[in-house]
Parts: sequence; structure tokens; C-alpha cells
Amino acid sequence: MGQGKTPRIALVWAQFAAYHVDRCEAVARRFADRADLLAVEVATTSTDYSWEPSGAVAGAAKLTMFPGRSYEAIGHMARIWALFRALRRCDWVMIGLSYAEFDVVILTLMLRLCGVKLVVLSESKFDDRPRKPWREWLKRAVLSLYHGAIVGGARHRDYFRYLGFRRRPVLPGYDGVGLDRVRRQGGGVLAPHGAPYATRPFVFVGRFVDKKNLHVLVAAHAAYALMAGEGARRLVLAGSGPEEASLRARIADLGTAHLVDFTGFLPAAEVSKLLAGALALVLVSVEEQWGLVVNEALAFGLPVIVSTPVGARDLLVRDGVNGFVVDPADIDGIARALHAISGNQADWERMAGASHQRSWLGDSDRLADAVAAMVGLLEAPGLSRMHETIQAMEQAD
Repeated sequence: MGQGKTPRIALVWAQFAAYHVDRCEAVARRFADRADLLAVEVATTSTDYSWEPSGAVAGAAKLTMFPGRSYEAIGHMARIWALFRALRRCDWVMIGLSYAEFDVVILTLMLRLCGVKLVVLSESKFDDRPRKPWREWLKRAVLSLYHGAIVGGARHRDYFRYLGFRRRPVLPGYDGVGLDRVRRQGGGVLAPHGAPYATRPFVFVGRFVDKKNLHVLVAAHAAYALMAGEGARRLVLAGSGPEEASLRARIADLGTAHLVDFTGFLPAAEVSKLLAGALALVLVSVEEQWGLVVNEALAFGLPVIVSTPVGARDLLVRDGVNGFVVDPADIDGIARALHAISGNQADWERMAGASHQRSWLGDSDRLADAVAAMVGLLEAPGLSRMHETIQAMEQAD
């Protein structure tokens, strides 16, 4: 980057959801006229996610490489060449694609040879799945092409240190959402205000797939219902997926069908409205790299019940303070956490206050802090916030 030249920075993901737009707009606001921002999505849709197509990105030039198409339907070579042509003149490229995919490896090598500085955006951590030494060695080789990493929390940072980022910067801030957007979508009323405490349900939001551990969740809710008796709270399952039929059958066997609601897939605005009237978010996955719905829950001041694998707990959850951290296999432990949150309004309001105090750590502005620090454009207020974020990350349970 030449003296006095305005840097050109790109943010790249396979497909944009509302929170990708949040992040791009946060970075654009931070840089204003100090940098040119390019927001790149490869495709409009994907097989894994039913997000509605994204719109414009305020403050940035948005580019959809293959509009109207699914990411998986695009050939590797087509993706490589389209992205290379779009990114080769950038000074910095922040890549949120899977760094181990063949086309991404080739792309990063080509961009590196053109002098582009590369930063990996990732929420991977060591405990996501069993790790094979030979595969981790290959990852180290691939990641040697990057100048730095922006990650979620403490476990994500530790994993990238393990993958060879000893001297290269590894900064927190990747996993954020636009808290202001989420709150507006939910009507702007935050806990403990809004829906009466007595009528608020437990809420799960996500895909109905094995790793979300929903069969354990509904069993724990049934155990909780026995503890709570007639005052048992409802459980709302917002989402869809291949396990829906088996879940419904399991709930019927447990005898709690009258206490469980299925909403189907909800767009982002409807999720916000649901969370605005909830008692607590429950996410007890056996594998969860982050869990952005935790950020959204904290936007409304909700307590959260999360399992130990959930990446968001590193930064956003403190056990017994703004929720509970549970073992994903412990049905009784999850049931006790549900009962503790539902049984005492004063305790719930105290936890809601703690979630409000911690919510800023899950805002998309934290990515803006990290990107600015990475490219050398972080000013004093952002530097102070970055230090506070790192300190909060170091205090992970």
C-alpha cells in the first residue's frame, strides 16, 4: 500500500445473511473515508441455510459473484476465477470461506502471490470434533498464507495458536450481529420490560439436526415440567430440519406435547420478535462453533442456558451470572437450569441486567475494531474496546 493511498479492503463470505450485512456495515462505518470497502458474497443461496437474499450494504460496494445461484452448485474453478478477478487489486482481504476447501486454498495462494494481505475469519475451535494430526498439519500449511486471524473467543484463539499463529495477530471480534438491528426488529422493548414474566417461554432457535441435541433438550424440558408442576413454562422450538418428525414423536412419548410449540423456519425479523418476549434462550448443542442466536438473546437482555461446546459462552456467558453453562449430556442438570430461571423473578431480572451489561461484546462493531486493528487504522476509542474485549475473553469460564 503506497504512501497516502486509500486502502482497499474486502470482506468475503459464501452467502450473506442479515448478520453478514451487519458486519460489513459496521466496518464501513468505522473506516468512513479512510478506506474503500468491498463486500463480496459468492452466491445468493446455499443448501445449508434458508436465509432470505441479502440487500445492499450501506457504505460499501457489494458484489454478488453468482446472483440467484446456490453456492454448492458453482464449480470450483468458476469460484476461483471470479473471486480472484474481484479481489486481486485489494490491499487486504478478510476471508470467511472455509480455508481448507480446495478452491479457497488455490485462491489464497494466487492472492498472496499478487501481494494481497490475507486475514482468515473463523469460529473453529479444537473441541468442535475429533482432530487428526495429519489433517491439522495440512491446515497449518494452508494457514501459513495468512497474515492474521479474527476469531470468536478464547478457545478459537487457542486453536489458531495451535495451528501456527504464534507471532501473527489473532484478534477477537468475528462473531457479532447488529444489536441495534435486532432490537428494532423485535420492537425495541428489552427485558425485563415487555411481556410479563409469568407468560414468557423458553426458546430454541436453530436447525433441527443432530448436533443441536434437541432430543436431550425436550427430555430435559419434560423433567423440568415435572419439577415445576402446573406452572411449567412452554418451550418454543423455532426452526426446521430433518429431525422434526422424530422430535414430535419423542415429545409425544414424553407427554409434553401440550407444552411445546413448533414455529417452523422464521426469518430474522420474526426471530427477533420471538426473542423479545422470551424468558431465556436454550442452546445445548453437542457441537457449536459459536451460536449467534446467543448474541441476539443478549440484545434483548435474556438470560441464556448454553452447553459447554457452545463457542459463544467464552465471551458472552458467565455461569450463574447471566445464565447457566451445562453439560450437553446432563438431562437433570439442564432441567435444573430451566427451573432456576423460571422460578424466581428477582433472579431472572438480575440475570437480565447482567446480559445487558455483556451484550456489547456480541455487537458487529467488535469486528470493525478487529479489522481496524489488523490493518493499522484503529484509533484510541477502538483500542480501548479491543483491550476490554480481550480481557473479557481471558475470563472465560
